[in-house]
Amino acid sequence: MNKTALIVDDSRSARVVLKRVLETHELDVDTTESAEAALDYLIDNRPDVIFMDHLMPGMDGFEAVSAIKKNPETATIPIMMYTSKKGEVYVGQARALGAVGVLPKEVAPVEVSKVLASLHIIGDEKQQQIGEHAPATNETSDEFAALEASDQNLRILIQDLFEQQRAIIHRDILDSYEVISTRIADEIRPSTPEEPDELPIPDKKASSGFTRVAAVVLAVSTIIFALLYWEREQNWREIQVQNVELQRTLESQRLSNAEELQRALETQRISDAEDSLQALEQIGDIQQSLNTMYAVTISSLEWGANQAAEYHYGDQPLGDDRLKIVEQLTAQLQAISFAGVVRIETHVANYCLKVSGADGYVPAKNLMVVDCDRIGITPEEAYNLGLGQSIAFANFIRLANQRPDSQIRYEIVSLGNTDPLLDYPVTTDGVSASVWNRIAAVNNRVVISVNPDN
Repeated sequence: MNKTALIVDDSRSARVVLKRVLETHELDVDTTESAEAALDYLIDNRPDVIFMDHLMPGMDGFEAVSAIKKNPETATIPIMMYTSKKGEVYVGQARALGAVGVLPKEVAPVEVSKVLASLHIIGDEKQQQIGEHAPATNETSDEFAALEASDQNLRILIQDLFEQQRAIIHRDILDSYEVISTRIADEIRPSTPEEPDELPIPDKKASSGFTRVAAVVLAVSTIIFALLYWEREQNWREIQVQNVELQRTLESQRLSNAEELQRALETQRISDAEDSLQALEQIGDIQQSLNTMYAVTISSLEWGANQAAEYHYGDQPLGDDRLKIVEQLTAQLQAISFAGVVRIETHVANYCLKVSGADGYVPAKNLMVVDCDRIGITPEEAYNLGLGQSIAFANFIRLANQRPDSQIRYEIVSLGNTDPLLDYPVTTDGVSASVWNRIAAVNNRVVISVNPDN
């Protein structure tokens, strides 16, 4: 199975050149154009060697090397800086971060084979074959010779550090075991009291004197404790009596305070109730005044709309002149937030009529009623005549009643000639046409009434 190399470089030409050189060594070569893409690649792949460019957009080569070496799963992958940067300082920086060396971008294929051989990516025989077939050159790379030597020295140094660290850890573990063992032994060892070298011989006389003194002291102590106990009992009884008196005083004070509080609450409640009742009465008076003012306002608007109630013979009851009156009334009702029905009643009069050529019937003049060609019209004719509207008036009423947010609704009612305001003469004898038609002019009218919802 072929080994794998990863080239990380933002330059496509640099990736292609190095890839062709590496493929001559039978390596599988993968490429990425950024350090971020390389870190994503290393999540699922483990190449045998990485060639890392230094200057790239976003994360540069040194940052990528540091990230790879900090990850335990990718820290063992050898990384060769593949860049145009030179100098011992740069090489030292690269190796300090974990790179094994620096490979110039102008390097010859034979130098690439030496690098791969030093990293054990290819065998020495393969490197020798490539060296034999490579073009002769007088230039030698001291850097790669130093790379091989430094690589061997680095391995020896790392091996020594591992051995020293292992010895230190081993010694620390042994010391820890010894300390723990000593501590456990000290804790479980039973304590042995020190035995005196010689037991003292008791003195009988001293013991007898000491006993009498102890008896006296004990008797005195008993008397003292008895007195103290009696005094404590007396004090306790006095404290109990004082507590009882204090409880009685507190209970009496509590009852007194409760009664005073109850009286104060009752007084305040009565006062609040009186204030509330007075406030309600004031609110009722104000509401009544407002209702009265509202009713007066509506009556005034209704009266104003009926000042031109009459219409002439032959005119439409609900023509353009009537529309102007209704529009003005509507604006005034909207100003007071009126909600309700505006009822428009039409009345048709019974005129004393005379035939006048092409004009047909016209109100008669200078005649007696008995000489009129026709008096009034039929109820059906009067009803239909009362519904006569101009186009503008009909459109206004229709649109107003269809508007969903409108608070004002309109109702058109034709009463024909069934409800005259003034009665006509009972008999036509001796009555002139002029008198009759003056009564008819009053009965030929439109009556508007405003009816609020509440």
